[in-house]
Amino acid sequence: MNIGRGARRVGRSIVHNWPLKLAAIGLATFLYAGFVASQDSNVYSGPVPVKPVNQPADTVITNQLRDVEQIQYIAPADLGRLRAEDFLATVDLAGVQPDGNPVNVRVNVRPNDARVTILAIRPQSIPVVLDQKVSKQVSVTVIQSPPPDGLQVGDTVVAPTSVEVSGASADVKRVVEARVSVTIDASAVNVDRDVAPEAVDDSGQSVTGVKLEPTTVHVQIPVYENLQNKTVPVNPIVTGTPAAGFRVDRITVDPLVVSLKGDQDQLAGLRTADTAPVSVSGATREVTSEVEYSLPTGVSVIGARTTALVTVRIVAITETRNYVAGLRLDGRKPELEYDVSDRTVLLTLFGSSAELDALQSSAIVIALNVDSLGPGSHQVTVVPQFPSSVSVAAIAPQQVTVTVSQRPTPAPGSSPAASDGGAAPTATSAP
Repeated sequence: MNIGRGARRVGRSIVHNWPLKLAAIGLATFLYAGFVASQDSNVYSGPVPVKPVNQPADTVITNQLRDVEQIQYIAPADLGRLRAEDFLATVDLAGVQPDGNPVNVRVNVRPNDARVTILAIRPQSIPVVLDQKVSKQVSVTVIQSPPPDGLQVGDTVVAPTSVEVSGASADVKRVVEARVSVTIDASAVNVDRDVAPEAVDDSGQSVTGVKLEPTTVHVQIPVYENLQNKTVPVNPIVTGTPAAGFRVDRITVDPLVVSLKGDQDQLAGLRTADTAPVSVSGATREVTSEVEYSLPTGVSVIGARTTALVTVRIVAITETRNYVAGLRLDGRKPELEYDVSDRTVLLTLFGSSAELDALQSSAIVIALNVDSLGPGSHQVTVVPQFPSSVSVAAIAPQQVTVTVSQRPTPAPGSSPAASDGGAAPTATSAP
């Protein structure tokens, strides 16, 4: 019974004022129809390129993103027909895992004019393949065509010998080398040019979608019409000047001779094989350097060893100079008086210019030890002390006479007489 009363109340609420409710629905329909009539409902038939947003760092999209093919929209009539640049189509890659597997991602289309309303798009989602971006080094291989009849080729030189390949991990793993192809021309012109390498897999097939850095390598291949061999002396090239006070004493090179190959005309005027320059600028010690040969284009070294070891011996510049040195008496006793026959000696020293210059900058004093001398006259040998690299060529005189006497006893009440104790004056250098 209660259920019946509830149903009757619901029925009465629905039909209550039903003319007014029908009028409201009709008015809403009329207003919506008016709004739609005031708009230009159109369909733009593609393509609109899809741009990725929020792509994770160090990732790469390995597939071609599908374009938006159709956009249904409404817009004010005064805007006219819209074009592709009036829309922005994107896919959000923030949640896509970079594992190389395809994932369907929803496409978002936004109009550039806020008065435009997007009703529908096709397709609503597109597949995206996102992979981790990696890199590795691969060697460069030069593939050359067979030389024309009557021509011979020398050793191939490529620089650099390896390049970096980067891209999606699945693609980079397939790459085993970077290959360049070179054709030997019948004109016998040496190959000396930049060539773009191509990434290839283990079956020799090209791998696309990867980037090589650098984008070109330099290939040199000598081409000969009349190949000859010749053995010449190695000429070491040394440049620069050693530091002040030093000079080049000796230059050695290993090997002493080298075998070369090239066209007969090129080898005919070649007397030596120069090395690349070895600099000794500012050097104070031996310089050793392994360097390439500096040879004319088309001439190359025969054998596995293509470098020379250049050794430059650097020695100090030496000379002889004269100096005047003072004498100093060490070990004097207060109760004795000392007198020396010579207050200075003349030294002739031999050594490097730098060390002799250092001695020139200050006074030279030679110490004579008189601690063991008693009263009387004594011949004392002058023994100067210098660095081991400085040698004494001559001393004049080599010995001096030191006279020792008992100091007089002072009278009672008098002061002791002043005495210099035989101290020698400081000496200066002689010309």
